[in-house]
Order: sequence, then C-alpha cells, then structure tokens
Amino acid sequence: MRPLLVFLVVAAVALVGSIVFALVRLGDGRELDRLAAARAEVVQVVDEGRAAQEGLADEVAAAEEVLGATQGKVVDDALRTALARHVDEAEQLGAQQPPTVPEPGTAGLEAPEDAEVLRARATEWAEGVRSAAAGLAAAREDVEASHRAWQDERRAEQARAEQAADRAADLETARKRLTTVTDQLAISVRDSAYTLDWSQGLGAPEEVRGALATWRKHGQAALDAQADPDDLAAVNALVDRREQARRTIEARAWDVRATVADGSNGRIAIDSLCKVGVGPEGQDQYLRCDAAEAWKTLDQAFAKEFGKPLRVEYGYRPFDWQLQALDEFGAGQVAAPGTSNHGLAVAVDVPVDDGFRFGQPEFAWLAAHGPAQGWVHPEWARAGGGREEPWHFEFVG
Repeated sequence: MRPLLVFLVVAAVALVGSIVFALVRLGDGRELDRLAAARAEVVQVVDEGRAAQEGLADEVAAAEEVLGATQGKVVDDALRTALARHVDEAEQLGAQQPPTVPEPGTAGLEAPEDAEVLRARATEWAEGVRSAAAGLAAAREDVEASHRAWQDERRAEQARAEQAADRAADLETARKRLTTVTDQLAISVRDSAYTLDWSQGLGAPEEVRGALATWRKHGQAALDAQADPDDLAAVNALVDRREQARRTIEARAWDVRATVADGSNGRIAIDSLCKVGVGPEGQDQYLRCDAAEAWKTLDQAFAKEFGKPLRVEYGYRPFDWQLQALDEFGAGQVAAPGTSNHGLAVAVDVPVDDGFRFGQPEFAWLAAHGPAQGWVHPEWARAGGGREEPWHFEFVG
C-alpha cells in the first residue's frame, strides 16, 4: 500500500504542476495578445505622424518659395521673419526619426504600462508634427497676405503716379492752350479797334458797332483776369472765357463789316466767300469761291505729294485788317489799303514753316503746279523781284 500511495501523491503533484503550467502559459498568451493590440494602435499613431511629416516637408518647400519671392515685397517684414523661424523648426522636426515601437514581449513592450508610455510618446510626436505643419501653413498665408497688400499698395501708388502724370500733362496742355488763346484774343481785341474806327466813318449802325464794342470790353476783361497756373480747373475756365470772348468778337466784327459791304476791295460780304481754313490768330480765312475750289484741288494733289495739307495762313483781308497791317508793317512792306489782292479774296499767304521758302520742295511744287489751277506766284514776289515773298500766291482764274 505504501508504494502505491507515494505513487499517487507524486502523480497528483505532477498533474497539478501541469495544470498550473498550462494556466500560466495561457495567461502569458493573452497578455501578448493585449500587448500586440496596443502596439498596433501605437503603430497607427506613428504612421499618421509619418504622413504628417511628409506633408510638413511639402509645407517647408512652399514656405521657402514664398520667402524667396517676397523679399522686400511685404508690408510687414516681421511676418517673413516669423515664417523663417517656422521653417527652421519644421526642418528640425522633419529630420527627426519617428519613435520606435518594439515587438510585444520584448524590451520596452513587456507590460501594459509600456504600451501606454509608447502611445503617449508617439501621440506627442505626431501632434507636434501636425502642429508644426499647421503653424507653418498659417505663417506662410500671413506672408502671402502681406505680399498681396504690398502689391495693392504698389498698384495704388502706380495709379496715383499715373494720375499725377496725367494731371501734369493735362495742366501743361491747358497752359499751352491758354497761351495760344490769350495771344489770339489779344489780336482780336486789337483788330476790333480798327473795325470800330473804320466802320464809324462809313456809317455802320451804332447798335451793331455797340455789340462789338461791348464784347471788346469783355475780351479785355478776360485778358486782365488771372488764374492759378497750378489749378487745372481754373486754367481751363480761363481758356474757355477767353476763347468765348475771342469767337464772339470775331463774329460781331463780321456783323459790322456786313453793314458796310459793297463788293469793293476789303468790303466783300462774307456770305459770298468760301472758308479755306483758320489762320494762326484763330481767325477764319476766306477766298472767293472759285479761287477756293481751285485751291482745294491743289490741296488734294499737294497732300498726296507731301503727306500734309496745303494750309492757308491768310486769305481774304477786310479793309480794317489792311489798315492794321499797314500800321504794323509800314508802307512799302504791305500794299496800300484798298489795293491788295487779299482785299479781293484772290490771294493767299501760306505758312513759311510748311516749307514755303525759296529753294524748298514745297514752294517749288506749288509754283510749278499752281498755274494749272489758276494760282500763280507773282513776279514782284519772286526771288529778286523786289519784295520777295515765297509765301504769297494769287488767283488769276
């Protein structure tokens, strides 16, 4: 009995040991499964961090491009400094290796506590990468916004500069126009005095002469008026005032002449004449209509030859203008009033500056082609002919 008892005890102990060993192994397997599951979660966090790390590299490249393109081209350069700092920090994070995750049951992952440590470390790293990427993107957008604001300012400055240049150009044009109109008005005021004096002796109606005299006073007042030369509106207003006075004086002067028109030299009715241009003083120029038609034919041929019009500087010269010319240039330099072909509306003076000098092609062309249309350069006006006026041509029909 005794040996049997011993055997049974030993067998029982062995069985219990086997059971205990089996239970221990079963517990260890379950622990490894739990560690493996925990490790998978940590690996997922690390993988997400790696993806964020790759995105961070793209953000760094974009930020560096923005920094290169915006140097000196932002409203607030402190934003570029901040972006450069974000780039440095991002590059450091991008160079870091992700946290390592050991296999379950090996050093560093032998217990649940180890898994929690790994998870916290991986989460902190991944969130740091994502935070750096977000901060870098925000800093880049700030610089881009500052660059756009800088561009807007530059465009606004350019627009202001262009507006200032346009205004300066407009002001210069207005000043030149004022000078021209002023000179023309001064001549109209001057000439109207001759019109008034001449017509008085011929019995022109006082009502018509009075209208001219009134506008002559308006013209003188306009000449006396001043404008700030730097004020475009003021300069233009004075131009308009003087131009209106000039035009009205000229119109009233023709009204006066009409009352004494009798068809003689310098006293031809304007409605029997044809306009051929505007003289340098702004006064309309007229010719007898058959002479004007012949001149028009010459003008067309001249334009084809020289690419510019055949301008008339002076045409018909009323008697009062002849009186003024005599006072200005003196006897011997102009025909005696009442004897000039200008007074018959069959003579023109062409602009010297248009090429009408002896030896110039324009003069030679008109002297050669004019006679076919009835326009000649008279002998007395030719070189060596006495008065020598290359600009004077007469219509002989």
